[in-house]
Amino acid sequence: MNFLRRPMEDYKGRQIGCAPGTHAALAEMILKHVKPEGAVVDIGTHSGALLLRLKDAGFSDLTGTDLDPTRFDVPGAEFKRLELNEPFARAFQKKFRLVTSTDVIEHLDSPRNFLEQVHAMLEDGGWLALSLPNIASWRGRIKFLLKGELWGFGTKNYISQRHISPITAEQMTMMMKEIGFDLVTSGSAGSFSTPLMKVISSPAWMLSRFLPGLSPLGECAIYLARKVKPDAELKQPLHYRQRWQGIPDKIGLAS
Repeated sequence: MNFLRRPMEDYKGRQIGCAPGTHAALAEMILKHVKPEGAVVDIGTHSGALLLRLKDAGFSDLTGTDLDPTRFDVPGAEFKRLELNEPFARAFQKKFRLVTSTDVIEHLDSPRNFLEQVHAMLEDGGWLALSLPNIASWRGRIKFLLKGELWGFGTKNYISQRHISPITAEQMTMMMKEIGFDLVTSGSAGSFSTPLMKVISSPAWMLSRFLPGLSPLGECAIYLARKVKPDAELKQPLHYRQRWQGIPDKIGLAS
């Protein structure tokens, strides 16, 4: 028995593949803003635990996707095997009202491609809800202070889980805006810490509460965004915009 780390949690017997509490917090965030109607797809669905939670909340047109089909168990839901490092929006013949994806994007070669594919899958005004490791958590801030490395993205995580694409809150906000998402709300949630671990680490996490940025208390960052038009201006960096058009400027040159 591990007295410092909680085991993986489940929802009605379906294992959840991220920190305990993350699915509940993301579902609560969704239900505050999104009516339970229209088609829903959970990308990287694992057992389908989040889909089942949404089904219990009133959503009905459900699809789960994953490379691993062996653990998916949501009665009445469709399943599609999907490779996310390739263009995948074309695998679907319909548009979705809601796309969810928990602790998936950090495993992918190109988070930008993922967001672009999701944008193509959504109906106008559709919603994206996702989670990923919170590198700004109190653990993450301590690790970066001491080692200059990102929490959740060390050698062990690379080899065992292929955690290869860390994303800060500011990066996520800007990527979403450029690709065509209006960030409605964000936060942090979930923790593997046991009550004993929370007591032992209380000086660190209590002090971290006063630091700026995304909340450091949750081990997962959670986001809810709505599909809008891409921001084309963000594809044209100010320092290079004129030169890309063949127009000389003096940016970066000594006066």
